[in-house]
Amino acid sequence: MAAGADGSVTVGFSVPHISVTNTGSKTLRITGFTIDPGKTAVLPDDEIGSRLAAVPSAQLKSAPAVMTAVRTLPRLEGTPTAIAPSPRKRGFLVATDTGHIALFHATSGRRLIYESFADGPITALTMAPKANGLVAASGPQVIRAAIDNPHPETSLKTLFMPVWYEGYARPRLVWQSTGGSDAFEPKLSVVPLIFGTLKATFYAMIISIPLALLAALYVSQLGPAWFRSVVKPIVELMAAVPSVVVGFLAALWLAPRLEQALLAAIAGMISMPIAVVLSLGLWKILPTALRQRLGGAAELLVPLFGATVVLSLVALVIQPLENTLFGGDFTRWLFTTAGFRYDQRNSLVVGIALGFAVIPVIFTLAEDAFSAVPRSLVNASRALGATRWQTARSLVAPAAAAGVFSAIVLGLGRAVGETMIVLMAAGNTPLLDLSPFNGMRTMSAAIAVEIPEAPVGATLFRVLFLTGFLLFGFTLVLTTLADQVGRIMRRKYGAQ
Repeated sequence: MAAGADGSVTVGFSVPHISVTNTGSKTLRITGFTIDPGKTAVLPDDEIGSRLAAVPSAQLKSAPAVMTAVRTLPRLEGTPTAIAPSPRKRGFLVATDTGHIALFHATSGRRLIYESFADGPITALTMAPKANGLVAASGPQVIRAAIDNPHPETSLKTLFMPVWYEGYARPRLVWQSTGGSDAFEPKLSVVPLIFGTLKATFYAMIISIPLALLAALYVSQLGPAWFRSVVKPIVELMAAVPSVVVGFLAALWLAPRLEQALLAAIAGMISMPIAVVLSLGLWKILPTALRQRLGGAAELLVPLFGATVVLSLVALVIQPLENTLFGGDFTRWLFTTAGFRYDQRNSLVVGIALGFAVIPVIFTLAEDAFSAVPRSLVNASRALGATRWQTARSLVAPAAAAGVFSAIVLGLGRAVGETMIVLMAAGNTPLLDLSPFNGMRTMSAAIAVEIPEAPVGATLFRVLFLTGFLLFGFTLVLTTLADQVGRIMRRKYGAQ
C-alpha cells in the first residue's frame, strides 16, 4: 500500500506473469490474448500456465512478477504521515498530519474507521499483534485505542462482486474458505456457490423433466392399464431410495464407468431418443390389422426393441470410431484439442444421479394431474375422431398444465435443496464454468462441508448462514411463483 501527499491511498499487488512462446504454425488464443506463430508474449498468469501445459505448440517460461495498482481507497484529509500494516486480516492504519487515523482493508477496499485522535500531526503509529488495538504518538502525547473489527473482509462487494485478491492476475469470484498457511486469505464469494446450485439443478432438470413428463403422459393416457399398475409403484419406490445411497453409487460406481465409456455414453444419449422415434414411426406405418393382432404390448416393446438394437450397434462401432478419430482416448482429446478438462465427478454424473432423485417427484404429481382430467372429455375427443396421442397432446396436457407446472417446480425445489448427492458426486469444486465435464459446489454442499469446522460467530460461520438464507429465499420464490402461475393456468383453462 502507498499513501500520496494529497491524501490518496493506493493498494498494489505483485501480479504473477508467464512468458508464452508460440512454436506452432497457427495463432494461439488464450483468455482474450492472441499469440502469432513464432512470437513470444508475457501474460498475467491467470491459470494460463495450467491451461497451456498440454498444448504442444506453447512453450512456457516463468517471468518476473509485476507490481500493479489494483484499487484506490477513499481519500483522507491532510497529508499521510505514517502507515501501520496489520499482522493479520489484510488491514492497515494510515495517520495524517491533521491527527486523523483511518483503518482500511486492502482486499475489500473499505474504510472501516476514520476518527480524529489528536490535534496535531501523528508521527508514529503501530497496530497490536492481534489487530485489536493501536498505539500512536503525536508530539509528547501517546494514544492508545481499542479496535473492534471482527469481520473486515466481508461486504456486499466481496460476497457478490469480483475481487482482486493477492496472487491473482485479475478480479475473480472465488470461494476458498481455508488454506495451508497462516498467510492465507479467506475468499468468501457466494456467487460460485449460487452458480453451482443453478448448474446442478439445470443438468438434473434437462434429464428428469422430459423423461418424467413423457412417462407420466404415456402411463396415464396411452399405455395399457396393466402397464400403469406396474410402472407407477416402481417409480414411486424410487423416491424411497436414500439420497446418500444414490450419491454413493454415483460417485463410486457411475463416475469411473462414465469416464471409461464417455464417447459411448454420449452417442447412446443421442441415438436412443432417435431410435425410439424411428421405431414408433415404423410401428405406425404397419398395417392396422397387423398392429391390432400384435396388441398393445407390442406397441410398448417396439420402441424398446429399436432402442436396444441401436445401442448395440453403437457399442460395436464406438471403440473403432474412438481409435480412428480420437486416438483411442476421447477424454484426452477433449483436453488437448478442444480445451475441455474432464473431471471424473462432473455435471453429467450429478445430472444423472440428481435426475434419478427428481424423476419420482415430477412423475407422480404429473401422472396424477393427467389422470385427473375427466374421462368424459377424453371420451368425447375420441368420439370426434381424435387419436389417443392427439387427445393427450391437445386436450389432456393443456387441461393438466397447472398440475404439471406444480410438479416441475416441486422437482426443481427438490434439486435445489439436495445435499448428499451433490456432496458426493459433484467433486465440490467451486468453478464458474458451464462445461458438463467439470464439477461444482452447491450452496447446500458448502454448508454441509464447512459448518462443522466453522468457528461459531466467525466470518465463515456467518457467511454460511447467509448462504442458507439465500437457499431458503430461492425456494420461497419458487413456491410463490408456482402458486401464482398455477392460478393463472387454472383460470386460463377453466380448471377449479
